[in-house]
Amino acid sequence: MPLVSIIMPVYNAEQYLASSIDCVLAQTAKDFELLLVNDGSKDNSLAICREYEARDSRVRILDKPNGGVSSARNMGLDEARGEWIMFVDSDDWLTEDALAVCLEHVPEYDIIRFSYKRVEKRTTKDVPVRMATTPQQQLRLQLERRTTLAVWGGLYRRTLFTDNKIYFDPAFIYGEDWLVSMRLSLCCKSIKTLPHAYCYNYNAINMSSCTNTLTPAKVVQQLQVLKTIRGMIGGNKYRKSLRDTRCNIVRDLLRAFSPEESCEHIITVRDKIDFIDRWDVLLADISIRKKLCLFKFLRYCRAHGLQ
Repeated sequence: MPLVSIIMPVYNAEQYLASSIDCVLAQTAKDFELLLVNDGSKDNSLAICREYEARDSRVRILDKPNGGVSSARNMGLDEARGEWIMFVDSDDWLTEDALAVCLEHVPEYDIIRFSYKRVEKRTTKDVPVRMATTPQQQLRLQLERRTTLAVWGGLYRRTLFTDNKIYFDPAFIYGEDWLVSMRLSLCCKSIKTLPHAYCYNYNAINMSSCTNTLTPAKVVQQLQVLKTIRGMIGGNKYRKSLRDTRCNIVRDLLRAFSPEESCEHIITVRDKIDFIDRWDVLLADISIRKKLCLFKFLRYCRAHGLQ
């Protein structure tokens, strides 16, 4: 049995796929399997996957109709044989020592989190993971969105998923990683963060990526994810963090889109989210400028049917 299962969802990824697979297969730690989950690709991606499967016995292809990245990752979790799980997106790259660095800290910890580099057209930016020594610290950092939320930012004990029935929710297009990361932090007993280990290269050049295309609906989905998170963790203990995060999400919406667009999208889901009120804004740990912006937006919503 392989020690690590690396799950890579693949959908119309022919431009970067070979480079991403090459970086996985070049790992200095060799005891792993690579699960390439073809999610109904319509380009050459499946053919590329088959070439690698024929060449390297550690590569396995899982082929399925298109259902989105969450369903692809779920299939990978169901088929994984390793004791540990790692996620890699098909347009990103691991450093060659990524697995070796993480495996230095097993089996003592349930989760090992690392930093990453954001690769843009002209620059590469270091994004260090915020230090957390306990699952509770990690949970609060994730709730407040002050650390990496993407699941590709760590190595996870597989039993965290299997014993607690943790899967990705296909209903969420934007925020599904946030929800799973929070569930993992709730269930784990020990965590190790490696702020000086830049094990992952996030490809921000690929602007076709869903994470690089912001829409009002995706931002509103974060509010829906936050409501789900509140149900998981309880509202009283984390009331301040929940309030601040909710205000900041709405602020993100206003920064990217007009009040008309923002109001329209929030109205469509107002029964499914916890919206902010003036007391939230007054008490939120945000700048005066943000408070004024949110107050103006609340007045606009009230005038257009969102009480």
